[in-house]
Amino acid sequence: MCETALIANMVCQLKTSEPLSSNLDLSALRLALRAVELGSVAAVARELDMLPATATAAIRRLEQQLGSALFTRNNRALRTTPEGEAFLLRARDALAMLDDGMGALRAPISEVSGLLRLSVPVDLGVQSLLPLLDEFLALYPQVQLELFMSDRLSDLGREPVDAAIRYGRPEQPGLIVRKLKDNERILVAAPAYLARKGVPVSIEDLALHDAIGLRIAGRPADLWELHEAGRVVQVRPRLRRSTDNGMAAHLWAVAGQGIAVKSRLDVLADLVSGRLCHVLPAVNAGAYPLVLALARGAHLSARVRALGDFLQARLEGR
Repeated sequence: MCETALIANMVCQLKTSEPLSSNLDLSALRLALRAVELGSVAAVARELDMLPATATAAIRRLEQQLGSALFTRNNRALRTTPEGEAFLLRARDALAMLDDGMGALRAPISEVSGLLRLSVPVDLGVQSLLPLLDEFLALYPQVQLELFMSDRLSDLGREPVDAAIRYGRPEQPGLIVRKLKDNERILVAAPAYLARKGVPVSIEDLALHDAIGLRIAGRPADLWELHEAGRVVQVRPRLRRSTDNGMAAHLWAVAGQGIAVKSRLDVLADLVSGRLCHVLPAVNAGAYPLVLALARGAHLSARVRALGDFLQARLEGR
């Protein structure tokens, strides 16, 4: 059965399912999911230009239909019950698949169109991805892009994104991960810094230098794991500056404030221009592949597949 026919069959099954499924208020379900994303029912009501009491009543009716509470009620924060969290996680995936399925019934499955919600790291986004994404949008004029830029790892099961471009393999279970580009982390510093402090010739020399630490994805800023000729050496650098923002660490390195461990892709343009130098070229801080992580169901989207194909082709030549 072709993909379009399969989706049509799924929609038909939804229409002829048990009473609970056929009577389920999908608008209330979408409202509940958005309340989780925004953190309150009042915020959803403001966004949809409706009274908070109306939104609350819709969620209560949904809970009555389900026969289970989705949220615990208190005055400080909106919290899901354990049962509600499990249900809403699956409901989000189901609605995404239904939306894609309904779109596929109206247009060819190969048509690249619709809203693409993408999360990217700040430094890579600014340095490399923004012009590539502009090129992608020019190539596919029916796609709309909503871009989230953060160095914090997105939980694709909870956040309103379809895909995330990240370094390394995300540990979140259930994700579909597509490698876009081989990559590694390397040591870099500005020529002015090296002229002032000297050029390290061994890993041991790093103890004499100022370091720029980066705290991302639970990785400690004050511990570097360096690889050289098959051996792994753990180094505790002398931190003068540390940050949880990759772009800030990048800018400090370019400004001559110390030696930083950075993704080669992030600093490629600076290495070519001479704004940064590769310190200890025989040493690296480990493989750091660039990947496209997809929420469950998002891999069915033609626009997500097209984005992966496009970025893989463009990045491969770098």
